[in-house]
Amino acid sequence: GSPMASTCTLRLMAMLTIGFTPILLSEDTRPNPASSATGRTLYVNAVNPKADDSNPGTEAAPWKTMQHGLTVAKPGDTILVMPGQYGRTVVSVSGAKDQVITIKGASVPSQDHADKTKLLDPLHPVAIPGNAALNAVTQGFDISGAAFCRIENFEITAVGKAKSGIFLEKSDGIEIVKNFLHDLNPDEAGNYGGIRSDTHDVKNVVVKDNTLFRCAGTSIIVLGENWLLEGNEASHGTNIRTDTGTRLRGEDAIRFFGSGHVIRYNYLHDFIDSEQFPKSEPHLDAFQTFAVWPDSQFANNVLIEKNYCYNISQMFMCEDQAEMKTKDNKVHHITFKHNIFRKTAAVAIQLRSKSDNITFVNNVVAETFYSALVMGEESHHGTVINNIFYNCNTERLKKGEPPSGPFGFDDSCIPGTVADYNMYSHDYTWPYKKKGFDTHSTYKVDPKFINPEIGDFRLQKDSPAIGAGDPSLLSASGKRMDIGAMQSGDPDKDWILRWIKK
Repeated sequence: GSPMASTCTLRLMAMLTIGFTPILLSEDTRPNPASSATGRTLYVNAVNPKADDSNPGTEAAPWKTMQHGLTVAKPGDTILVMPGQYGRTVVSVSGAKDQVITIKGASVPSQDHADKTKLLDPLHPVAIPGNAALNAVTQGFDISGAAFCRIENFEITAVGKAKSGIFLEKSDGIEIVKNFLHDLNPDEAGNYGGIRSDTHDVKNVVVKDNTLFRCAGTSIIVLGENWLLEGNEASHGTNIRTDTGTRLRGEDAIRFFGSGHVIRYNYLHDFIDSEQFPKSEPHLDAFQTFAVWPDSQFANNVLIEKNYCYNISQMFMCEDQAEMKTKDNKVHHITFKHNIFRKTAAVAIQLRSKSDNITFVNNVVAETFYSALVMGEESHHGTVINNIFYNCNTERLKKGEPPSGPFGFDDSCIPGTVADYNMYSHDYTWPYKKKGFDTHSTYKVDPKFINPEIGDFRLQKDSPAIGAGDPSLLSASGKRMDIGAMQSGDPDKDWILRWIKK
C-alpha cells in the first residue's frame, strides 16, 4: 500500500484505542453489562381487583404500582409488571453489577395496534393509544441517582409533563431493552425526546432492541460516557404532538454528545418532512452532533458501525462551532464504518466547522439527492477509504446535467486528510479532483450489489469490489478487505437482512 494509506491505518488504530476496544475491521465486542435475575420475582398488576401496595407482591396478591415495588426491591430482584395502564415511575434505586434490579413488562410489547404504514397528517393528527389489554403501558420513567437497573418490555406513551419517554441523570449501568416508545406528547415543547439525557453524569448505558415510533422530537439523545446503542429501530419522528398538532422541538433520530459511545446495528428510517409542523422547515438527520455550548456539548471517540439508515433528509450533520470561536476542540475522532446510508433529500454526510479527525471507512452511500459526503470549514484530518458511492447526486442526474462529485472537500480540509480506494458509480469533473487523493479509486463502476432496488447492498460473487480495498487495511482473517459496507469474508456479513426483511 501507499505510505499515505499506511499512515492512515496507524492513525485509525490509534484513534480506536481511546474509549473502547481498539477494533477497526470488525464490530466492537464489548460485553453488555451483566443482567441477572438472581433474586425474587415480585408482581405488579393494576388490573387485579386485589392489587394493593400493602400486599406481599406475590402473583396472587400483587402490588398496584411499580413505584412501591422499587421501595422494596433488592439487588437481583425482578419486578414483573402485568398488562395494564400505569403512570410515570421514578427509578432511584441501585442493584449491583452482577445483580441488577429489573423492572419488566410480562411480555415483549405488542405493536400490532400501531399502523406504521399510515403517514401522520400534521393538520389532523391522531395519536395511537396504548394497548393496555396486552401490554404494560406506562407514561415512562425518570431514572435519577440509580445504578445497575434494567427497564424492559414496556409500552411508553402519553408522557404528559415529563421530559421524554425515558429520562436519565446521575446514573450508571442502566439497561433499556425491548421497549416500544411512541406518541409521547409532552406538555412542554422543550420536553421532547424518546430516550434522553441532558447531563454528562450518565455512563455505561445500554439501549438495545427498542422501537421508537412517532417520538416527540429527537428519538434518542445521548450525553455522558460509554453508551451502547444496539439493534434499535427509530422511525417517523415528528416535531409535533400527535394528539393536538402543537409544535415541539428536535427532529432527529439520534443526537450524541460525550465520549466512548458505540452505536451499531440500528435501523433509522423514514423521518419525513410531511409529518412535521407545517412550514417549520425541518432539518431531519439520522445522526447529529455539535458544540454550540461547549461546556455541555462535545463529542469524541465515538464508533458508529453497521447501521442501516434509509429515507432521511440528511444522514450526519456535524459542527464544532466552539472551535471556530475559541480554538477549543470539542468535536473530533468520530468513526463511521460498515454503515449503509440510502436515500436522502440533501447531502448525506456534511462535516462543517472544524469537524476534524472524522473517519469514514467501508460504508455505502446510495441514492442521495445532492452529494454523498462533503467536508468544509477546516474539517481536516479526515479519512475516506473503501467506500461505495452509488447513484449519488440524483438531482443533477435526473435533470440530465453533468454529474457533480459524490465526495468533495475544500482546500482547508487537506491537512492530514486521506481519501483513496473508493468506488464511484459515475465519474465527474466538478468539484475538481485534488492531486494525491483518490489515486486508486475507480469511477463509472457497477459494484454489482445483490438487489439495490430493495436496498440489499451485499455484493454478488463477481463484484469488482471484492478484495479491492486498501491493501494496508486487512480484515480480521488477514485478507484484503472488500470495498463497501458488506464484507464477504465476515461471519456477520448478512446483518443487513434483519432490516431488509422488514
